[in-house]
Amino acid sequence: MRMLLFAVVAIAALGLSASAQSKSLEGVWSLTEISTSGPETAIRHMSQPSMYLFTKKHYSIIYVNDDKARPDVDMNSATADQLRSTFVDSFVANAGTYEYKGGKLTVHPMVAKAPSYMATGTWSAWTVKGDGNSMTLVSDSSNNGPATNPATFKLKRVE
Repeated sequence: MRMLLFAVVAIAALGLSASAQSKSLEGVWSLTEISTSGPETAIRHMSQPSMYLFTKKHYSIIYVNDDKARPDVDMNSATADQLRSTFVDSFVANAGTYEYKGGKLTVHPMVAKAPSYMATGTWSAWTVKGDGNSMTLVSDSSNNGPATNPATFKLKRVE
């Protein structure tokens, strides 16, 4: 009887721990800094709009990936280079489902700016560290293998 009671308490504690861990991610976050490693080492303080949303099972990431505001281009007369600069090079957007276990966040994109990023079987994983109102994501691996030059994303809680 004691073993059964112990097993029930242990299972409940694990369930609460996983639920609490997921809840620590849930909310709205703003990207404050990206640092890269390897040959292109750099630290960039983000000044443009960003939003990371986490619900119980879904996420959405959208941000301007540039230090300066994107230009307002006339869609009827913009050159290919202007369109690429505005909508491709300086903009990140994807959303889908996620798993958060043992300090690792794994996202499974369902919709993305880049069609290849939403292909079946595509995923990306980050190690997560946080203290309630700040969170750090370090690229860990993807369906293509381990991260060779991990990037670090620092976020602050908005809501």
